[in-house]
Amino acid sequence: MTRMHCNGHIVPFEGDREIRYDLPFEHLLDNLGYIGIVARQTWKVDPHSHPHYELCLVDEGEGWFAIGSSLYKVARGDLFLTKPGEVHQGAASGDQPFSLYYLGFRLGELRNLEVDFFRIGAARVRPDIDSGTRALFDALFREIRVDEPYGHLLSQGLLLQLLVHVYRLYRGGETDREAALPPARVPAGYIPALLMDLHGDAGAALTIDELCARYHVSRPHLTREFRRVVGMPIGEYRRRLCVDQAKHSLRETDQTVSSIAESLGFSSIHAFSVFFKRCTGMSPLQYRQMSAEGSR
Repeated sequence: MTRMHCNGHIVPFEGDREIRYDLPFEHLLDNLGYIGIVARQTWKVDPHSHPHYELCLVDEGEGWFAIGSSLYKVARGDLFLTKPGEVHQGAASGDQPFSLYYLGFRLGELRNLEVDFFRIGAARVRPDIDSGTRALFDALFREIRVDEPYGHLLSQGLLLQLLVHVYRLYRGGETDREAALPPARVPAGYIPALLMDLHGDAGAALTIDELCARYHVSRPHLTREFRRVVGMPIGEYRRRLCVDQAKHSLRETDQTVSSIAESLGFSSIHAFSVFFKRCTGMSPLQYRQMSAEGSR
């Protein structure tokens, strides 16, 4: 295996089971932090987080990812996305060959796209329809590996194309109500960080007043700016996050309703059940039963 500096910026790592390119965020490709392919039958990563987005594409085999206590099963052709600050882990399943594309990125000045990525809910697994994401991964890899004139410009274009393509795949799986949200607008400087806090705390631990104190803004300013950028009141946005996380836990895990309520910051299972029924029209147990019947 080799490790070397290329043009003072790109740091390639090439081995028998993994190829990775690290590009410091101050590089000309300042939206891209790293890109890699790993092929390991016993692949596993321990819980960790990072201050950027990470996109994975399963190219072969089956495995799982987890964000906090939420478990996601993945197979060939599945995409999986994590957001800044989310503690996540993953591993291959079984004894079959396993390979994975992965990409670490920031959205920098692309604030509209960043807000739209933050809007992606707890349903983090999406199929790579027509292998479009894989083709863009391969094209980006090829361009980074060769030293051709204006390669950084072409690579940046491929990266942006990949990110927009991925966002469209996730948006295509949204509900009609989510898809009807107005386009994102350029936010005030603190809104992306605030969104990160909200997604890191899908429950009710952080109050709006605590968020105002954290970002040194008044409550009227925060609520007005949040609605201008995201297209809905901050309270409704938090409710959607909480319901989305609750639905995922009820549908995809064996956690008890009591433990789900506790993980989301509710004072009691009764308070959680009242909240969930008010938002969905059914109790948590009814939703779990309906989901189980629908998957048969």
